[in-house]
Amino acid sequence: MREAYHQKKFARRVREGEQGEVLQMMLDREELIRQLQQSVHAFGAEVGLIIATRLLGDEVQRKCGKPHERFEDRVGHRYGSQPGVITMAGQKLPVRRPRVRSAQGEVELDMYRLLQREQAMPEAVLQRMVRGVSTRNYEGVIDTAMEGFGIGRSSVSRGFVQGSRSEVEQLINRRFDGVRFVVILIDGIEYAGTTMIAALGVENDGSKRVLGFREGATENAEVCKALMGELCDRGLCRDQPMLFVLDGGKALRKAVVDVWGRYAVIQRCQLHKKRNLQAHVPERHWEEIRRRLNEAYNETDYARALRILKNTAALLDRISPDAAGSLREGLEETLTLVRLGVPRELFVHLSSTNLIESAFSTARNVSRNVKRWRDGDMRRRWCAAGLLFAEKKFRRVRGYRHMPRLVAALERSVGDAVRKTA
Repeated sequence: MREAYHQKKFARRVREGEQGEVLQMMLDREELIRQLQQSVHAFGAEVGLIIATRLLGDEVQRKCGKPHERFEDRVGHRYGSQPGVITMAGQKLPVRRPRVRSAQGEVELDMYRLLQREQAMPEAVLQRMVRGVSTRNYEGVIDTAMEGFGIGRSSVSRGFVQGSRSEVEQLINRRFDGVRFVVILIDGIEYAGTTMIAALGVENDGSKRVLGFREGATENAEVCKALMGELCDRGLCRDQPMLFVLDGGKALRKAVVDVWGRYAVIQRCQLHKKRNLQAHVPERHWEEIRRRLNEAYNETDYARALRILKNTAALLDRISPDAAGSLREGLEETLTLVRLGVPRELFVHLSSTNLIESAFSTARNVSRNVKRWRDGDMRRRWCAAGLLFAEKKFRRVRGYRHMPRLVAALERSVGDAVRKTA
């Protein structure tokens, strides 16, 4: 008896609006089963349309009261309806938009404004296209509602342009104030017929973030320096020791040193060095050179590792002087992590630019369906969308528990360098 009393009381409070906004719907069972058998996704779109219609009607009732009801707190009166459009499930759907008017004019419906949010369609298109769906196949990968539209090639393309532009803005306007990046990886990579120079940062807890990118004809120092300056303008700290993992390009190194000065500790990519030597040396010598390099790079004693590389350079003088010169160029910087005594778990992932190359591999895969690159803006939009898509899959770098040891080693290294120049 007591339970029945409370149920009646609750029902009365719901009717009177004391329990918040409660919406009830009646669905025909046979129609429900039919739509479920066709496609649960298409059914969801249809139900979403029904819910949206009921939400609009509920807001009108809250503003105007029930039809023919005396309602003291009403803000206007019902004024019929007119055709409208909402965005839902990656498509546009037609609805009958109810109208409310007051003495001051038309009363805006908050729910209709939310259902019409401009970014909803571009976001839905972007999410599908970065996963490899082309504009031609977009209609085939979504279960459209019976009256859904706005999913043609041109509409989808416009939606992607709008969505990817917001991705570019998001990436180039990121702020880094107060964020402590211990490692920054920079590499110039061929992308869509041009060179993209990108930077990826590793925070002191091992988290990875895409910092920015810049398009250039080549990996030249001016483009690299412009990217570095832009990152500093967005709050990247340059008065603390930082490890920079770079490929073999001199332009990147010059730009980093020009901007960060004595706080820059350089680690040259060991994989790039191996590839460069392999390109200079006849194939019959590859195995021996690879063995020597691996021995040096796996060594924990810096002096011994340095001696192995110098002996290898002497051997290369007899095989290929150009290869010997390539090895000597930045030789000590390929052993920076060995000199710092970085634990092996962390060393493996910071001795090369694989982390940022992996992100660019994802970006290339995202844009694999593009057949014709029209302009620089198109490259930037696709590149930003691909890099941010890759970032969503980032995990903390393996060995991140050793990051405090790396920070301490960087501070000692910079302090020793300052004392030597004093």
